[in-house]
Amino acid sequence: MFAGFFIVGIKEKNNITQELIDFLNTYKPSGIIIFSHNIPDDYETTREFLYSIKGKIGYNLFICVDQEGGRVMRIKPPFELPPPREIGSMYEKKVISDDDVFELGQKLGSFLSYLGIDVNFAPCVDLYGYNFSVIGDRAYSDDPNIVARIAESFSKGMISGGVLPVAKHFPGHGLVEEDSHHVLPYQKFSDLENHIKPFRLISSTVYGIMTAHIIIKDIDPKLPATLSAKTISILKSFFSGCVITDDLGMKALDGFGDISSLALKSFEAGCDALLICKNDYNLLAKVFEDFSREAKRFEQSRIQDSVKRMAFLRFKRNFAKKIS
Repeated sequence: MFAGFFIVGIKEKNNITQELIDFLNTYKPSGIIIFSHNIPDDYETTREFLYSIKGKIGYNLFICVDQEGGRVMRIKPPFELPPPREIGSMYEKKVISDDDVFELGQKLGSFLSYLGIDVNFAPCVDLYGYNFSVIGDRAYSDDPNIVARIAESFSKGMISGGVLPVAKHFPGHGLVEEDSHHVLPYQKFSDLENHIKPFRLISSTVYGIMTAHIIIKDIDPKLPATLSAKTISILKSFFSGCVITDDLGMKALDGFGDISSLALKSFEAGCDALLICKNDYNLLAKVFEDFSREAKRFEQSRIQDSVKRMAFLRFKRNFAKKIS
């Protein structure tokens, strides 16, 4: 049961190995995330590969991807998917409308759904003009209201195409200058509510919100958002969907324990889905076993809360295409 709180990376490309099938059927993580190194050379092979994984396991696994547009695309789509900032700029100049953004999201959702992908870790609703080391043109605008309007239209479009959107990176990676892939960033900017605002405004549209591995001294000066109960409680005060960690293998979290400890700490803080992109099946098995052994520390109500929130993703076919 407890491995069901995890989304993990896989090694395979083109060919499904018995190691993968045995690993998934033994531990039953709720989801897998695919990257460019997992993607076969053509769309039909990709579709066959991903649907074959689902067909060879005995439970309802979902497949995730990071497909924002611009420089963050794991799969090259058969249509133009520009950087979010380019979309935002055209929107601000009234070159494109909400309907145009919806149509682009719908195109993307239909494409990803056709391939067998269920969840897209997009849109990015961090504010533009703050963090250029990792966010930069991944952000739509510096205006939280515009960010929210674009993200809502794009998300509704994806949902209508059959894919569930996950917004990121709460409470706003624009609050820091450093890249959490490499270091632990500390809050640089003070307009906290401005950065949180897009998440509040789109909270009824997206199915998941991803946390950032950043220290926000205005909330919790000791723990990064992913591990901070104070920060996650703010998010859960207005969002009823699935709270997903960013990759627990990122260097920002190096000083807070090994992967097993980080999984437990992030769940204890209030996160529901625990993302580990590393595709070492022996390591992942150890993390699952460690987590299951220690999970007795959590109250049943805490576990059930995350089970319900995970259901929005794990059983996405019951929800997709209903709120567009």
